[in-house]
Amino acid sequence: MRAGRTKTTSFSLDATTLQNLKALAARRHNGNVSAFLAEVALRESKFAAAEKYFEKYGVAPLTPEAIERVEAEWRNATVPKKKRRRVA
Repeated sequence: MRAGRTKTTSFSLDATTLQNLKALAARRHNGNVSAFLAEVALRESKFAAAEKYFEKYGVAPLTPEAIERVEAEWRNATVPKKKRRRVA
């Protein structure tokens, strides 16, 4: 993930956030926090590019409900559908 030359930086994090970051790095990069942060930064830059593209071509942002459905799909879960009222 971090092939080639790299630069060193630092972050100030509270203890809980640092603990969570290290746990995520352990799960995804054998504990390599730098590699995990590089992955997150790359993903965020792709999201920013996608947002710019959607804005340029007039694609509406996702609604909170749509985001919930997508996240549920990622987790292989289902989102309960809202009940529709019958119109009499």
